[in-house]
Parts: sequence; C-alpha cells; structure tokens
Amino acid sequence: MSTSDTIEDGEVQELLKTTGTDLRQYSAQIEKEFKEVENRSIEDYIAQSQNIANLHNQIGTTSNILERMEAGLMEIQCALNNISTEITTLQKKSVSMSVQLTNRQSIRAQLSQFIEDMAVPEEMIQTIMEVPVTEKEFLTHLMELNHKLNLMKELNFKESKSSQDISEVLFKLKIKAMSKLRVYCMEQIYKFRKPMTNYQIPQNAMLKFKFFFEFILSNERGVAQDICNEYIDTMGKIYYSYFKSYSTRLAALKFEEAVSKDDLMGLEDTVTRSIFSKTSSLKNKSTVFSIGDRGDVLNQQLEAPIIVPHAQQKTRYPYESLFRSEQYALVDNACREYLFVTEFFIVRGPQAQELFNQIMGKTMTMLIVSCCLTWNEEFPFYKLLY
Repeated sequence: MSTSDTIEDGEVQELLKTTGTDLRQYSAQIEKEFKEVENRSIEDYIAQSQNIANLHNQIGTTSNILERMEAGLMEIQCALNNISTEITTLQKKSVSMSVQLTNRQSIRAQLSQFIEDMAVPEEMIQTIMEVPVTEKEFLTHLMELNHKLNLMKELNFKESKSSQDISEVLFKLKIKAMSKLRVYCMEQIYKFRKPMTNYQIPQNAMLKFKFFFEFILSNERGVAQDICNEYIDTMGKIYYSYFKSYSTRLAALKFEEAVSKDDLMGLEDTVTRSIFSKTSSLKNKSTVFSIGDRGDVLNQQLEAPIIVPHAQQKTRYPYESLFRSEQYALVDNACREYLFVTEFFIVRGPQAQELFNQIMGKTMTMLIVSCCLTWNEEFPFYKLLY
C-alpha cells in the first residue's frame, strides 16, 4: 500500500471516529444501497426486455435486407462489369471499323480520281477535234487534256503500264490541239501586220487565251519557240516602222527657225558682217533664244497626251515638246509591251529582259541615234561647253 492510500485510510478512520460511525455498519449500508441499485437496474432491464427483443428482431430483419441488397448490388456490379467489358470491346471494334472505313474512303477517292484522270471521255475528243479554239468549252477540255498529259508523263517516268492504254489517244489529241493552237496564235500575230491596226486589240485577245501558249510550251517547246520568234520579228518591225514614221512626222512640227553657230543673242541684224559670214538672219529670234513656256514641259505637260502629227499640222512646237511626246510614246508602248511579254510568254527576270530587248532593241537604238543627231542640230553651241 502506498503512502497516499495510508493517509486516505487514516483520514477516513479519523472522520469515522469523529462522527461516531461504525465502519462495519457503514460498509453494510453501502452494500445494501448497491443491492438496491442493482435490483432497480434489473427491474428496468426486465421492463425493457420486450423493446430490446423487438430491437433485436428489427436488427435481424434489417441485416437480412442489407444482405439481400448487397447481393443485388453485387449482381448489378457484375452486370456493369460485363457491360463495361462489352463497351470496351465495341469501342475497339468501332475504332477498327472507323480506320477501315477511312482507309477505304481514301483509297476509293484516290482510285476514283485516278480512273477519272486516266479515262478519255468522248466529249473531250469531240471538242478538241471539232470545236473552235475560241470557245470556252474548248479551253476547259484543253486544260483537262494538259492535266492528263502531265499525268501520263509521270506514269511513263515510273514505267507504269496503265498509261499505255491511253498514250496513243492522248498523243493524237495533243497533235490536233497543237495544230489548232499554232494556227490561232499565228493568225493573231499576223493581225499586227495590217495597216492602221491597233495592236492592243490582238494582244488583249491573246492574253484572254494565254493558256494556249502555256499548253504549247509545256508539250512542244519547238512550236512555242516558233511562235515567239514570229512575234519578235513582227512586233520589232512594227515598233521600228511606227516610231520611225512618228519621229519624222514630229520633226515636221518643230519651229522652222533653227539656231546655228553664227547666230548670237543680242546681235542686231544691221551689224556689218564680213564677206565670209552668212547673210541670212533669223525671222523670229524669240522662238529660239527665249525660254517662253518651255519649262511647262517638265511641269504641267510631262504626262500630257502625246502629240498627234496629222491632227496638229498647222501648229508648231519647240523641240522640248516634240522630244517629250516621242519619249512618252516610247515609255508607254515599252511598258505595255513588257507587261504583255511577261504575262503571255511566261518569262521573268533576265529572260523577260532579253525577250524585250529583242523586240524593242532596234527601235530604241534608232531613237537614240535620232535624238543625238537632232540634239547636235538644235543645240550646236552645246559642244562649246566641252
């Protein structure tokens, strides 16, 4: 026994002695009270026994219900597992079928396109053989024919046997189309040679069917070169003839008075001259030595319409106006020609420049020489500055 227990027992004994209570009697009383409490508890338990029995029965019933629910849920879980397995299987089958369908559609589309490209319809043959080249229907079938010819070239390069069935038909159609296109292009070029022809009209007609030359260039470069050479020869002569005639007619519109090295500003006509000097004098020195409105050529008149010689026969112009008109006509025609060449003949860069020089080179050389000669005649004193 510990010291604290000894102290507590001593305190209890001291308390009992002080109160005069007998320990045995007090113990019996406590035991009696315990018995009474136990009896009352038993009576309460007996009184609630029916409720406890009912509760026990309810718990048993609930347990049975829960067991049945558990069994049902287990069955549902098994069914769900089976459904999940079936869904997974169906999903895999669906993905597989989708891939197969996509592959079949892809093959079908490619195969259908290939069959369509390889087939030569009767309508195409009839159109290429009989329809005029200017008809829209001919252009449509010509593009289709060009596509088939390019495809046949690829198949022949791969040594495909499928191209052998249509190669002969396509070759004959190509020859026929090439013949008709060459005749058409040559006819358009020959139209430039007619007198008083506005060459922009045939050029616009050729640009409308510029695919013709693309087809010829893609399939027969020799024919394309012949057409190009014919165009160069024709247009080179036309531009040369036009600008030579235009320059000559413009020269007839300049002032009749021309300054020479013997004419001086401020010199009076009454001044005595030596026997070696010329006796002729300018009728109107103001038209030669005065600036007048010549400066307008560089300002207001720089982009004015060109001078038409046959419409201005009674009008006279200073050399600057005639020079501007000639150069403006040259720039206008050269720019239009360069744009036509690059678009119709499908050339760019150095090739376009070379082709343009072949057409306009002779004309530009002639104009440069003419300008130099005219400059020396109109402004002889210019040499004195050097």
